[in-house]
Amino acid sequence: MANLTFKEPMQQANTVRVRVRFMGDLRAVVESRDLNVSLPQGSSVGDLLGALAGRYGDPFAKWLFTESGELHHYILIFVNGENIQDTGGVSTGLAGQEDQVEVIMLPMFEGG
Repeated sequence: MANLTFKEPMQQANTVRVRVRFMGDLRAVVESRDLNVSLPQGSSVGDLLGALAGRYGDPFAKWLFTESGELHHYILIFVNGENIQDTGGVSTGLAGQEDQVEVIMLPMFEGG
């Protein structure tokens, strides 16, 4: 699991800044809409999710992962506007312009 800093420290050459935006019911679980984190260069979406699950515990992890550890089908995650389902899933790298990345997490439910 990646080392995760939840403050916004001065940018270091070996880190990437990630702005995580929580949508829908995930906001209630983390009690925030946005979170700024720093991760080591080369980190993936999976590293970010694992670190967030470690910080927010079971309530957060159960929203994201099935019992077998797979990402729930109703969770959409976008990295810099691209759905990770189209870019490699949780192995999608966190890289952006000037080492700043935006991740949006959106739980989608069917019904009607």
